Amino acid sequence: MDQLRDFGIEPRTVGGPYGKNIDRLVADILATNSPFVICDYRLQPKNLASFNGSRVIQALRATNKPAMLMTMFQSNNRLELREARADIPLVVGRGEFDVEMLAAYAEICTRELSGDPVDERRAHRTLIEIKDIRNSGGDSELDVVIPNWRPDQSIILPTQCVANGLIARVEPGDFLLGDVNVGANNEDDLFFRNVDEIVKAAEIADL
Repeated sequence: MDQLRDFGIEPRTVGGPYGKNIDRLVADILATNSPFVICDYRLQPKNLASFNGSRVIQALRATNKPAMLMTMFQSNNRLELREARADIPLVVGRGEFDVEMLAAYAEICTRELSGDPVDERRAHRTLIEIKDIRNSGGDSELDVVIPNWRPDQSIILPTQCVANGLIARVEPGDFLLGDVNVGANNEDDLFFRNVDEIVKAAEIADL
């Protein structure tokens, strides 16, 4: 807030509390008529809402409102963000936020809503290699490598990003096929859509 005011920008805020009522929060945001929205990821500490800011960005996207998410990028929210990242045009760490970049932030979000995403947000159909499948707290996690992104770096792919029924049919060494923004600069910017095909390891070997 202070950074914005230092540049002569007076933010329009919403107060809450909203509890579980995301529709009311979104309505209040839209009522401010702000051209661009900055939303914190963690809304619970100040009792603003019981849900995370990623859900707010997704709801605003459905109204065609440009919005970015600000977060501390703590380890316990990285996977939650990855599940929603396809619907969030821009995530900026709180320590990296630069008010002088505000116009650029807004342009990134506006372009995506207009169907012309920046190169780093363009999805390409690509292979996703499964290195390991493990259970964490009762849920499965996939340790994967994206050869067309960084073939020497593995990341965790939440099963929520994979089409229903596929996990039970794959094993380490197999590949999934999905839409991934392989132009992403780092793993926190990666998103996954339409991960809905299996390519068995033997099929790759035969190519």
